[in-house]
Amino acid sequence: MKQNITIKQIAQESNVSMATVSRYLNGTVTVSDEKRQQIEAVIAKYNFTPNTNARSLSLGRTMTLGIVIPDISNPYFYSLFLEIQREATLNGYTLLLYNTSFQQNHKEFEEEYFQKLIQHRVDGVLVLGGQIDLVSPSASYLRALNRLGEHLPVVVMGHPIPGSSCRFLEPENGSGVTALFHYLYSLGHRNIAFIGGNAGVRITETRLAAYRKLLTLHRLTPNPDLVVLTDYYAPDGYQAALMLMENPLSFSAVIAANDNVAIGAIRAFKDKGLSVPAHISVASCDHFSSGEYFIPRITGIARDTYLLGRLLIDTLLQNIRGTREDSSIDFSTRLWEGESCQGF
Repeated sequence: MKQNITIKQIAQESNVSMATVSRYLNGTVTVSDEKRQQIEAVIAKYNFTPNTNARSLSLGRTMTLGIVIPDISNPYFYSLFLEIQREATLNGYTLLLYNTSFQQNHKEFEEEYFQKLIQHRVDGVLVLGGQIDLVSPSASYLRALNRLGEHLPVVVMGHPIPGSSCRFLEPENGSGVTALFHYLYSLGHRNIAFIGGNAGVRITETRLAAYRKLLTLHRLTPNPDLVVLTDYYAPDGYQAALMLMENPLSFSAVIAANDNVAIGAIRAFKDKGLSVPAHISVASCDHFSSGEYFIPRITGIARDTYLLGRLLIDTLLQNIRGTREDSSIDFSTRLWEGESCQGF
């Protein structure tokens, strides 16, 4: 049964100073293993739970982090959120989540949420996409983001904005498309299409630039009809595949923006009597774990959401504590080989 016990009593029984107990509970300074074990033994004995309100007051923090996500229903953002939540919890923080529904063109929500986060006095904010993903974000959005960064430590997953006080991490560099293209080329494919994504969105433009560079590298003739930009969801993949099949130019392989788009495309090919991979190979720029249970299993680029989630939280906590460390960041990806691609 839980008993009322003070920090002073914990210090006396564990034979350490009150300052050491306080540092352990607040997580502000590393405590030696020996002292940590002594403190934890007493805490376990009395089933002690620290008063989070008192802890927040002593630290001058709310122990809450804001997180702004464009679409929590997207498997990529959902899996990333779970890793961020896990890492935040390990560090004693709770999350205040705002889902902006950016893909439904509710762009104004982001600016409203930035202001709300300032009013809630959270300790720091993670911004994971949204308007920051656009090649040309609106002026009002940039003002709102910069204002947020002036009030709070902010880490943004996106392309850096010159002069901003926010910290930026940009995980997309086109390497995934490069790996997929080389893989398909090694299987004998030469007419490779690209579908999904939006024009004007930086991640799409980065991937398209890599795709076009590879066409030149392999001395393949670029054809604009083999690039169909729609969006990032299954219906968009379905529509893109239908548009590809209207084209008289044959294609043998498709690079999809993500597994959602790939699933939609595979359904469209099936409806038109084409089998994947017997007739057409399909690969995905973003492999979701659910793609391993689709028929066929979708070949794609697997991204380490565990590493990225931990990195985002660690970077934000560094900024909150004033211990920012600039270091090289490796967002390496790997090709997950499923059953949706076949050679000649």
